[in-house]
Amino acid sequence: MCNSFIVKNFRAFEEIKILRLAKVNLFLGKNSVGKTALFEAFYIYLHKNKVEAIYELLLKKDMYLSHEDDSSSIGSIVRHLFHNHQLSNFNDEAIILGEIIKQGKNKDKLTEIKTIIDDDDDEILRVTKNSISEDALLRNDFNELYRHYRMRYRHRISQHESKSRKNINLQFVRSSGSGDIVKMWDNIDLTDKQAKVIEALRIIEPSLSGIKFVEQDRRSEGRIAKASIDGEIVPFKSMGDGINRILYIVLSMVNAQDGYLLIDEFENGLHYSVQEQVWKVIFSLAESLNVQVFITTHSSDCIKAFGSQWESNEKKATMHRIDYKDKRHSVMPYDFSDLNDALSTNTEVR
Repeated sequence: MCNSFIVKNFRAFEEIKILRLAKVNLFLGKNSVGKTALFEAFYIYLHKNKVEAIYELLLKKDMYLSHEDDSSSIGSIVRHLFHNHQLSNFNDEAIILGEIIKQGKNKDKLTEIKTIIDDDDDEILRVTKNSISEDALLRNDFNELYRHYRMRYRHRISQHESKSRKNINLQFVRSSGSGDIVKMWDNIDLTDKQAKVIEALRIIEPSLSGIKFVEQDRRSEGRIAKASIDGEIVPFKSMGDGINRILYIVLSMVNAQDGYLLIDEFENGLHYSVQEQVWKVIFSLAESLNVQVFITTHSSDCIKAFGSQWESNEKKATMHRIDYKDKRHSVMPYDFSDLNDALSTNTEVR
């Protein structure tokens, strides 16, 4: 479990520290204050292949893939990860992500992303974790980044290391979209986890008795989700945003067993009347499946619903507010006794 977190020189953050994390963690704040950027930092740090995570994040931000000079080099695109969109000065000002290290402790657990000048005077991107570094020429094409690193990553990890390395399950539920729910459902095929998913969906549709994924007609590719409700088969897409959001969240959670789940803007698509029940499912599954959960919101309804579970699980949860003032970010922790203050400060009702 990640017990604390520090972010330096990443996106809008010059430096922020989160001193304590628990099993379930809620981050609140206004729009555009940096909640999603914080989750991207978590995603890179928790991902077993850091460069794959970097590639995925930047690829999704396709606004970064078009430049006035039509440049598509690694340097021109990766610079958007760095504070103020500027690559670090060579051999200095690295991006640092990781748990807060006490003085004298081993710093190898930190993830470091920096630019260097190598012995051939080439400008290099270097990503380091656990004393293992991977380098790429900044002038190389960005689209080659993941392919290059995937091959080197597999080569550098010895068979002994691969066997001893824990397979970390990491899921990122984004504020919009629904991810690859077909693949996630197949991953839990014929297990009791499917029953957990169906039970959660009954929060919105009590008559739901089962789920199946069926092939579409010949004009389309892939499978779509359908639900059995009172004996009638109904397409999930026709059932409203709420039940589709719960399906996405719970499928991601059961696929993250013994790992981590990130949920950006929890409240999207969820009516305030069901949020308390969804939080109950999240707290329960976090414990039974050993999943550490990180969630963002700017909704007072979400905070109220979270508080209903936090009261009886105070040591198993944290809540923090992200602020931006005087051109600096800060993270303020709350105790349960401060819940009413959180509801009245820097949140928006939806």
